[in-house]
Amino acid sequence: MHTDGVRQRLLLLRLWTLREIRSRYAGSALGLVWAVILPLVTIALYYLVFAVVLSVRIPELSGSSGYFYYLLAGLIPWLTISEGLNRAVGAIAAHEQFLQKVVFPVEILPLSVLLASLLPQIVGSVLLFGLLGWSGHLANSALWLLPIALLAQLVISLGCGLALAALGMNLRDMVQAVPVVLQLLFYASPILYPRSMVPEGFQLLFMLNPFALLAETWQAALLGMPLSGQSLIALAVWTMLLGAGGVLLFMRLRPALSE
Repeated sequence: MHTDGVRQRLLLLRLWTLREIRSRYAGSALGLVWAVILPLVTIALYYLVFAVVLSVRIPELSGSSGYFYYLLAGLIPWLTISEGLNRAVGAIAAHEQFLQKVVFPVEILPLSVLLASLLPQIVGSVLLFGLLGWSGHLANSALWLLPIALLAQLVISLGCGLALAALGMNLRDMVQAVPVVLQLLFYASPILYPRSMVPEGFQLLFMLNPFALLAETWQAALLGMPLSGQSLIALAVWTMLLGAGGVLLFMRLRPALSE
């Protein structure tokens, strides 16, 4: 693709992403404030149930405040991933009539949805950094893991989002199936509970869940939680497999989508 073509697609992606953000909150009195309110309500609900009612604690972090920061470190990126993939699976199918009338690069549709979903995470991460710095929980020695966690999240989301969007165009049941699968992966990830609570015999199963590995990397980067080299290697493998595999699957199915 020529440089001008790449530049035009990047411009189109930016415009479509801004359109996606506006359309999500258009007509509401609070507008973009909902991007903060909805994640906060979700976090407060999980904290109430698991920290207050069930008294879940993190051995490496002190008290209920430690669990609060643990919850934020894993839940903020998860909410972004979940929303992005849930929307991406139907992104192309939702614009089927539009695509029949206009020549349009179909990859822009899922990509714009995934990028728009990053907005709550950006706001939440700024607030989380402020809270961690103020409370002294920020693990300065592990901050080198932050770009690894962010890059892995972006690549996994990109690959999975493109693949799901292409499959969702032909298999409409995917729109109903993806939220169920994501819910199972969420509870199979150490986000609401520490990995130490899981029996030893099930520990290796976390290696089969890329989102569990990703959550652990975010927790290690922000809070200094233990992270083994084995987990980092497994995350790198999953990132390459899901990222490259998703893009290749999308490119394979793209001619049929364009038609």
